[in-house]
Formats: sequence, C-alpha cells, structure tokens
Amino acid sequence: MRLKIRSRKFEGRCARHKRYNPAVDGQGGIKAGCVRCNLIFEIWQASLKLNQLIRKFDPSHDDLQRPAKPKPPATDPRQMSLIPE
Repeated sequence: MRLKIRSRKFEGRCARHKRYNPAVDGQGGIKAGCVRCNLIFEIWQASLKLNQLIRKFDPSHDDLQRPAKPKPPATDPRQMSLIPE
C-alpha cells in the first residue's frame, strides 16, 4: 500500500502574532489563549508525531535526501570524434 502524506507544505502564521514559532516558543509562547496560535501549535505537534511514527515503522527511511538523478555521460556516445585515436 502506498500513502502519499508528505507532499503537502504548510506555511501558516497568526495574523495577530506574526512572530509566534511553535518550535521555538512552544505552547507557553501563545498569548492570551489565541485560537490560531493554538492551531499552529497543534499542527506542529501532529507533524512531529507523524515523523516519529514513520521512523518507527521504517527506521531506515530517510526523507531528507532526494533520490539522486543519474549523471549523464561525459561525452555523447553519438558524437563522432574528429581527432583519430
């Protein structure tokens, strides 16, 4: 079974507290119980939990490195040389 989970990128911030960063400020950095900051914090926690579960399921999974593209040959094999060898 193949699940497509991490194709989504989320960039959200609170309109009132633009500098709130859940990774740095944590739940204690939420001012006046702001609903949007709480949602951002919950989204961040859920992403951490998802990463933990994926690594628990497959410890060798490395999603930080993209698959390497095959390198093209240095010279095109169809190109003829004008210099005899």
